[in-house]
Amino acid sequence: MTPNLETNLGGLEMKNPVTVASGTFGYGQEYDQYFDIARLGAVTTKSLSLKVRSGNKPPRLVETPAGMLNAIGLQNVGIDVYLNEKAPWLREKGVPIIANIYGHNPEEYAELARRLEEADAADAIEANLSCPNVHDARVARGASLVAQVPEQIAEYTRAIRSATKLPLFIKLSPNVADIKEPCLAAEAAGADGVCLINTLLGMSIDPETRRPRLANTVGGLSGPAIRPVALKMVWDAAQVLKIPIIGTGGIGDARDAVQFLLAGAAAVSVGSITFRNPLAPVEVLEGLEEYLAEHEVNSVTELVGGMRL
Repeated sequence: MTPNLETNLGGLEMKNPVTVASGTFGYGQEYDQYFDIARLGAVTTKSLSLKVRSGNKPPRLVETPAGMLNAIGLQNVGIDVYLNEKAPWLREKGVPIIANIYGHNPEEYAELARRLEEADAADAIEANLSCPNVHDARVARGASLVAQVPEQIAEYTRAIRSATKLPLFIKLSPNVADIKEPCLAAEAAGADGVCLINTLLGMSIDPETRRPRLANTVGGLSGPAIRPVALKMVWDAAQVLKIPIIGTGGIGDARDAVQFLLAGAAAVSVGSITFRNPLAPVEVLEGLEEYLAEHEVNSVTELVGGMRL
């Protein structure tokens, strides 16, 4: 019997629980030359803003011993180009679209969500409240990210929720003392799910020049180095949430993905590994199906939260 990989992610019907991390997969076109992206449960787009963003000055990427630092700064084509050029191509592929959005204030997030729904250019919204390497992602309260302030999370979530009926996922930051409070704020404000985690804050210094290796000084650390942190935060959040979790952070193969499912994630997204191995998302999917068959698990949903203590 072939295992059932179907899952319902907060109202988004997925034929399998594998998507890709925003910012690592563009809008799918580059990767379609390596495998049919329609095989994925969904494609999560690069962040979309109302206007075109050029991002931060280079250098913007630094390799680390177990991953990489990035300070891209949410470079993207803007909502108009996405609606006119990217979304039609994705619709032709027939793959569910999780559109990641970014704005300067709640109103911009709401407008992006509204336009995406009206244009039938997304099947779900992922609100990026947690990018650590854009200076305008700060709020009035000190130097906090929106995703570090539960009251701000609730305000932004309510604004987006009022603008769309599409499933709404809030992408949150690991750069907090306790992930549960931000998650609960998103849930109470109407989110249909959360995505855990965005990158950890990090930096690198060139000993010869004594200067930061990133022009932005600080960037987001991703890759295998953050997997144990991400896994623990998914576990923490799963103890208090009623809404589903998308687990992400250092997933490189199917067994990594299984760990996130067992910790409580309902779906997983594959990110930085795609820079080294473009086939990684589909390999995770194939490996997950093999794992279910090998362990005689009828449905992938049986794994969710199934860690044994």
